[in-house]
Amino acid sequence: MTDSSVGAPLEPGVSTPVHGTYAIDPDASQFRFRAKAFTRLWVRGTMPIAEGWVQFTDGRVSGNGQIAADRLTTGLAPRDWHLRSSHYLHTARHPRIRVSVADSPVVGPFECTVVVRGVSSTVPLTVDAVERDEDVLRVAAHLLLDRRPFPMLPPIAGVSRLVEIDLELVARRVADR
Repeated sequence: MTDSSVGAPLEPGVSTPVHGTYAIDPDASQFRFRAKAFTRLWVRGTMPIAEGWVQFTDGRVSGNGQIAADRLTTGLAPRDWHLRSSHYLHTARHPRIRVSVADSPVVGPFECTVVVRGVSSTVPLTVDAVERDEDVLRVAAHLLLDRRPFPMLPPIAGVSRLVEIDLELVARRVADR
């Protein structure tokens, strides 16, 4: 992790010099995923980030956001339709996936709560990099989501049980909450 305004790497166990509340910029942020289809082929896709915020205080982070599951795209319209259907994300009833982090240390993996189809699951989230330039914050993170807790078709139906997710958040400083 780096803080580009200082130019020094952040060592594990040392709190980040980033402080304050940041609103996530949906247009500049990315949510990418990939999962195996029929145990053979990687299916890659994106979902837009709808909204969110991140707050850093004394080396700890809190935040929440929403992912627009109803705008999922993999580049193949019939597959997109099927993933949005009641077999998987059921976006007609649950258009957003919610993600939240509650008062966790910035360094190392920490627990985040993911809500899909109204069902929550706690998964480890790893922050790969934090950069700050003036009042703009960039965070790169990844997680491995096991979809078994969520009410979807089982993996035997084609989509693997594990979904790899990469997040690239761009956020702008706002008044502290």
